[in-house]
Amino acid sequence: MKKSARSFIFMDLLCSNPYFFSCQVLMNGDKNILKVNIFGTDYPLKVNADVEYVKRVANYVDRKMREVQASKPNRPLHQIAILAALNITDELLKQNEPDKNSIEEFEKRLQNLTRKLELGIKEISEDIIESKQESDNHSRE
Repeated sequence: MKKSARSFIFMDLLCSNPYFFSCQVLMNGDKNILKVNIFGTDYPLKVNADVEYVKRVANYVDRKMREVQASKPNRPLHQIAILAALNITDELLKQNEPDKNSIEEFEKRLQNLTRKLELGIKEISEDIIESKQESDNHSRE
C-alpha cells in the first residue's frame, strides 16, 4: 500500500464513542492499535506513529479537557471537547504565527549588516584604487 504525501497519526477511531485518553498497545498486522483513556473513556485507536508520541498527544488532550472542565464544571462533555479543541488550535496557531517584533528586529539586524557590508566593500574598493594609483605612480618613476 502506498503512503500518501500526508500521513495521519490517528488512522481510525475503533469505537463509536468520540471522547478521550490511558494507554494499552495491541498489535494488528502492521498497524498498532493503541487503547487510550481520555477524560474517563477508553478509545482503541489504529495509529501509525510512535506509541510514546501518541501517549503524549493523548495525555495533552486529556489535560486540556480537564482544564476546561475545571473552569466550566457544568458544561456537557461535547462542549468541553469543543472548547479544548479550540484552545489547542489557538495554541497551535499562535506558535505558527511569526512574532511581529521578531520580524522587525530581524529586518533591523539585516539592514545593519547590509550597511556594514556596503561600507566594507566601499573601503576595499577605495584601497584597491589607491593601491593601483600608487602602483602606477611607482611604475612611472
